[in-house]
Amino acid sequence: MNKTFSLYRLQLLDTQRIQRLKRIRFIDQTIASDKALMKARRIVEKAAREHAQSESAVNEIQRKVEEKTLKLKLTQSKLFGGKISNTKELQDLQAESEALTRNIKKLEEEHFQALEIAEKTQAILKRAESNLQSIIDEKATENSLLLGEREKLLGQLPKINSQREALRAQLDPSTLEEYSKLFKNKAGLAVVEIVDDACKACGVELSPSEIQQAARPEVLLKCKSCGRILYKPDISSKKTDNQS
Repeated sequence: MNKTFSLYRLQLLDTQRIQRLKRIRFIDQTIASDKALMKARRIVEKAAREHAQSESAVNEIQRKVEEKTLKLKLTQSKLFGGKISNTKELQDLQAESEALTRNIKKLEEEHFQALEIAEKTQAILKRAESNLQSIIDEKATENSLLLGEREKLLGQLPKINSQREALRAQLDPSTLEEYSKLFKNKAGLAVVEIVDDACKACGVELSPSEIQQAARPEVLLKCKSCGRILYKPDISSKKTDNQS
Protein backbone atom coordinates (compact mmCIF):
# COMPACT_ATOMS: atom_id res chain seq x y z
CA MET A 1 0.00 0.00 0.00
CA ASN A 2 1.26 3.47 -0.90
CA LYS A 3 0.91 5.40 2.34
CA THR A 4 1.43 8.84 0.89
CA PHE A 5 -1.09 8.20 -1.89
CA SER A 6 -3.67 6.99 0.67
CA LEU A 7 -3.02 10.05 2.84
CA TYR A 8 -3.26 12.31 -0.18
CA ARG A 9 -6.62 10.79 -1.10
CA LEU A 10 -7.77 11.03 2.52
CA GLN A 11 -6.82 14.70 2.57
CA LEU A 12 -8.87 15.33 -0.57
CA LEU A 13 -11.88 13.65 1.02
CA ASP A 14 -11.41 15.48 4.32
CA THR A 15 -11.21 18.76 2.46
CA GLN A 16 -14.34 17.96 0.44
CA ARG A 17 -16.19 17.01 3.60
CA ILE A 18 -15.17 20.18 5.46
CA GLN A 19 -16.05 22.39 2.49
CA ARG A 20 -19.51 20.87 2.22
CA LEU A 21 -20.20 21.09 5.95
CA LYS A 22 -19.09 24.74 5.99
CA ARG A 23 -21.32 25.53 3.04
CA ILE A 24 -24.28 23.79 4.67
CA ARG A 25 -23.72 25.80 7.88
CA PHE A 26 -23.48 29.00 5.83
CA ILE A 27 -26.76 28.22 4.05
CA ASP A 28 -28.47 27.44 7.37
CA GLN A 29 -27.18 30.68 8.91
CA THR A 30 -28.17 32.71 5.85
CA ILE A 31 -31.72 31.41 5.97
CA ALA A 32 -32.04 31.57 9.77
CA SER A 33 -30.56 35.07 10.11
CA ASP A 34 -32.77 36.75 7.53
CA LYS A 35 -33.56 40.18 9.04
CA ALA A 36 -37.10 40.47 7.68
CA LEU A 37 -37.92 36.99 8.92
CA MET A 38 -36.41 37.64 12.34
CA LYS A 39 -38.35 40.92 12.66
CA ALA A 40 -41.61 39.22 11.68
CA ARG A 41 -41.00 36.49 14.24
CA ARG A 42 -40.35 39.07 16.98
CA ILE A 43 -43.62 40.82 16.08
CA VAL A 44 -45.50 37.54 16.32
CA GLU A 45 -43.90 36.74 19.68
CA LYS A 46 -44.82 40.19 21.03
CA ALA A 47 -48.39 39.92 19.70
CA ALA A 48 -48.72 36.45 21.22
CA ARG A 49 -47.58 37.72 24.63
CA GLU A 50 -49.99 40.66 24.53
CA HIS A 51 -52.88 38.43 23.46
CA ALA A 52 -52.09 35.96 26.23
CA GLN A 53 -52.11 38.83 28.73
CA SER A 54 -55.45 40.13 27.44
CA GLU A 55 -56.97 36.66 27.63
CA SER A 56 -55.63 36.28 31.15
CA ALA A 57 -57.27 39.60 32.09
CA VAL A 58 -60.60 38.38 30.65
CA ASN A 59 -60.39 35.15 32.61
CA GLU A 60 -59.47 36.94 35.81
CA ILE A 61 -62.41 39.35 35.54
CA GLN A 62 -64.72 36.46 34.69
CA ARG A 63 -63.51 34.66 37.81
CA LYS A 64 -64.26 37.73 39.94
CA VAL A 65 -67.72 38.07 38.38
CA GLU A 66 -68.52 34.45 39.16
CA GLU A 67 -67.17 34.85 42.68
CA LYS A 68 -69.22 38.02 43.35
CA THR A 69 -72.33 36.49 41.74
CA LEU A 70 -72.10 33.46 44.00
CA LYS A 71 -71.64 35.69 47.02
CA LEU A 72 -74.65 37.79 45.94
CA LYS A 73 -76.81 34.68 45.69
CA LEU A 74 -75.81 33.63 49.19
CA THR A 75 -76.45 37.11 50.56
CA GLN A 76 -79.88 37.35 48.91
CA SER A 77 -80.69 33.86 50.13
CA LYS A 78 -80.06 35.02 53.67
CA LEU A 79 -81.90 38.32 53.05
CA PHE A 80 -85.06 36.78 51.63
CA GLY A 81 -84.91 33.39 53.31
CA GLY A 82 -87.04 34.47 56.26
CA LYS A 83 -84.68 33.09 58.83
CA ILE A 84 -83.26 36.46 59.86
CA SER A 85 -85.57 38.90 61.68
CA ASN A 86 -83.02 41.27 63.13
CA THR A 87 -83.51 44.65 61.42
CA LYS A 88 -79.87 45.72 61.66
CA GLU A 89 -78.68 42.44 60.23
CA LEU A 90 -81.24 42.65 57.43
CA GLN A 91 -80.10 46.20 56.63
CA ASP A 92 -76.49 45.04 56.50
CA LEU A 93 -77.42 42.21 54.14
CA GLN A 94 -79.38 44.63 51.96
CA ALA A 95 -76.42 47.01 51.82
CA GLU A 96 -74.05 44.14 51.02
CA SER A 97 -76.41 42.92 48.30
CA GLU A 98 -76.54 46.34 46.69
CA ALA A 99 -72.74 46.73 46.90
CA LEU A 100 -72.25 43.34 45.32
CA THR A 101 -74.71 44.21 42.54
CA ARG A 102 -72.79 47.42 41.83
CA ASN A 103 -69.45 45.54 41.87
CA ILE A 104 -70.79 42.90 39.52
CA LYS A 105 -72.09 45.53 37.12
CA LYS A 106 -68.75 47.30 37.18
CA LEU A 107 -66.89 44.01 36.64
CA GLU A 108 -69.20 43.12 33.74
CA GLU A 109 -68.35 46.44 32.10
CA GLU A 110 -64.68 45.73 32.66
CA HIS A 111 -65.20 42.24 31.26
CA PHE A 112 -66.80 43.67 28.13
CA GLN A 113 -63.88 46.08 27.67
CA ALA A 114 -61.37 43.28 28.30
CA LEU A 115 -63.12 41.14 25.68
CA GLU A 116 -62.82 43.97 23.16
CA ILE A 117 -59.10 44.27 23.93
CA ALA A 118 -58.67 40.50 23.61
CA GLU A 119 -60.42 40.56 20.22
CA LYS A 120 -58.10 43.35 19.07
CA THR A 121 -54.96 41.55 20.28
CA GLN A 122 -56.17 38.35 18.63
CA ALA A 123 -56.67 40.21 15.34
CA ILE A 124 -53.19 41.74 15.66
CA LEU A 125 -51.74 38.30 16.34
CA LYS A 126 -53.50 36.78 13.33
CA ARG A 127 -52.21 39.57 11.07
CA ALA A 128 -48.68 39.12 12.43
CA GLU A 129 -48.85 35.36 11.91
CA SER A 130 -50.20 35.85 8.39
CA ASN A 131 -47.41 38.31 7.62
CA LEU A 132 -44.83 35.89 9.00
CA GLN A 133 -46.19 33.05 6.88
CA SER A 134 -46.11 35.29 3.80
CA ILE A 135 -42.46 36.13 4.47
CA ILE A 136 -41.65 32.46 5.07
CA ASP A 137 -43.29 31.55 1.76
CA GLU A 138 -41.48 34.39 0.00
CA LYS A 139 -38.14 33.45 1.50
CA ALA A 140 -38.73 29.80 0.66
CA THR A 141 -38.99 30.86 -2.97
CA GLU A 142 -35.98 33.14 -2.74
CA ASN A 143 -33.94 30.50 -0.96
CA SER A 144 -35.06 27.61 -3.14
CA LEU A 145 -31.68 27.54 -4.89
CA LEU A 146 -29.84 27.55 -1.57
CA LEU A 147 -32.09 24.82 -0.21
CA GLY A 148 -31.56 22.79 -3.37
CA GLU A 149 -27.82 23.21 -3.02
CA ARG A 150 -28.05 22.18 0.63
CA GLU A 151 -29.89 18.98 -0.25
CA LYS A 152 -27.30 18.19 -2.92
CA LEU A 153 -24.43 18.71 -0.48
CA LEU A 154 -26.11 16.55 2.15
CA GLY A 155 -26.57 13.83 -0.47
CA GLN A 156 -22.84 13.86 -1.25
CA LEU A 157 -21.69 13.44 2.35
CA PRO A 158 -22.51 9.71 2.81
CA LYS A 159 -20.30 8.70 -0.13
CA ILE A 160 -17.45 10.94 1.05
CA ASN A 161 -17.74 9.60 4.61
CA SER A 162 -17.77 6.02 3.35
CA GLN A 163 -14.63 6.55 1.28
CA ARG A 164 -12.91 8.33 4.18
CA GLU A 165 -13.61 5.47 6.56
CA ALA A 166 -12.38 2.91 4.03
CA LEU A 167 -9.07 4.77 3.66
CA ARG A 168 -8.66 5.32 7.39
CA ALA A 169 -9.17 1.60 7.98
CA GLN A 170 -6.16 0.88 5.74
CA LEU A 171 -3.80 3.17 7.68
CA ASP A 172 -2.13 2.40 10.98
CA PRO A 173 -3.02 4.55 14.02
CA SER A 174 0.36 6.29 14.27
CA THR A 175 0.21 7.38 10.62
CA LEU A 176 -3.31 8.64 11.06
CA GLU A 177 -2.36 10.55 14.21
CA GLU A 178 0.59 12.19 12.45
CA TYR A 179 -1.57 13.11 9.49
CA SER A 180 -4.35 14.50 11.73
CA LYS A 181 -1.94 16.75 13.60
CA LEU A 182 -0.48 18.11 10.37
CA PHE A 183 -3.94 18.57 8.85
CA LYS A 184 -4.97 20.65 11.86
CA ASN A 185 -1.73 22.62 12.22
CA LYS A 186 -1.18 23.23 8.51
CA ALA A 187 -4.66 24.58 7.74
CA GLY A 188 -5.89 21.41 6.05
CA LEU A 189 -2.76 20.86 3.94
CA ALA A 190 -0.90 17.97 5.52
CA VAL A 191 0.17 16.23 2.31
CA VAL A 192 1.56 18.14 -0.68
CA GLU A 193 2.70 17.09 -4.11
CA ILE A 194 6.22 17.39 -5.39
CA VAL A 195 6.05 19.67 -8.40
CA ASP A 196 9.14 20.44 -10.50
CA ASP A 197 11.31 18.73 -7.89
CA ALA A 198 10.07 21.08 -5.14
CA CYS A 199 7.54 21.15 -2.34
CA LYS A 200 4.34 22.57 -3.78
CA ALA A 201 3.44 24.25 -0.47
CA CYS A 202 6.59 26.18 0.37
CA GLY A 203 8.64 25.85 -2.84
CA VAL A 204 11.80 24.44 -1.27
CA GLU A 205 13.80 22.36 -3.74
CA LEU A 206 14.36 18.69 -3.06
CA SER A 207 17.44 16.60 -3.71
CA PRO A 208 17.27 13.59 -6.06
CA SER A 209 17.57 11.24 -3.08
CA GLU A 210 14.65 12.93 -1.30
CA ILE A 211 12.52 12.62 -4.43
CA GLN A 212 13.39 8.93 -4.65
CA GLN A 213 12.45 8.42 -0.99
CA ALA A 214 9.16 10.24 -1.47
CA ALA A 215 8.33 7.90 -4.34
CA ARG A 216 8.71 4.83 -2.13
CA PRO A 217 5.22 3.60 -1.08
CA GLU A 218 6.19 2.71 2.52
CA VAL A 219 8.06 5.95 3.29
CA LEU A 220 6.57 9.15 4.71
CA LEU A 221 9.02 11.88 3.80
CA LYS A 222 8.43 15.32 5.27
CA CYS A 223 9.50 18.61 3.76
CA LYS A 224 12.58 19.88 5.57
CA SER A 225 11.18 23.42 5.38
CA CYS A 226 7.45 23.32 6.13
CA GLY A 227 7.19 19.85 7.69
CA ARG A 228 4.40 18.60 5.45
CA ILE A 229 4.28 15.06 4.08
CA LEU A 230 5.62 14.98 0.53
CA TYR A 231 3.72 13.08 -2.13
CA LYS A 232 5.33 12.05 -5.42
CA PRO A 233 2.49 10.93 -7.70
CA ASP A 234 3.12 8.33 -10.34
CA ILE A 235 1.22 8.16 -13.62
CA SER A 236 -1.29 5.53 -12.45
CA SER A 237 -2.19 7.32 -9.21
CA LYS A 238 -2.50 10.61 -11.07
CA LYS A 239 -4.97 9.06 -13.48
CA THR A 240 -6.95 7.58 -10.61
CA ASP A 241 -7.04 10.93 -8.85
CA ASN A 242 -8.24 12.75 -11.95
CA GLN A 243 -10.96 10.21 -12.61
CA SER A 244 -12.35 10.55 -9.10
